[in-house]
Amino acid sequence: MLVNEEKLLQSGFSQSDIRKVKNNLESYGGTLGNAIQDLSRRFVIAVSVVICCIAIFIFLLFFSSSETVFSGGIALLCGIAVATFIQPPLLSYKSWRYMRRNRA
Repeated sequence: MLVNEEKLLQSGFSQSDIRKVKNNLESYGGTLGNAIQDLSRRFVIAVSVVICCIAIFIFLLFFSSSETVFSGGIALLCGIAVATFIQPPLLSYKSWRYMRRNRA
């Protein structure tokens, strides 16, 4: 997929967002298209982890004691925090939205 700065700016990326992606590309190599695809995948993975954690918490609410619900809730909240902050959430969401709208 051919990705250029103009298309990214039109789809909601700011100059600062593009600069962050380009700085990453200078450090680690690759193309702009690959970076956007990778960020998009990371968003999908993060959302999947959050949904799984919420499902496990609901399961705990129905089938566990209050102590287990409390400690499990704290653990799952930590898991959600790690899944969310291990990648740039806003940048990966914009990448996911861009990839969804511009499928080839």
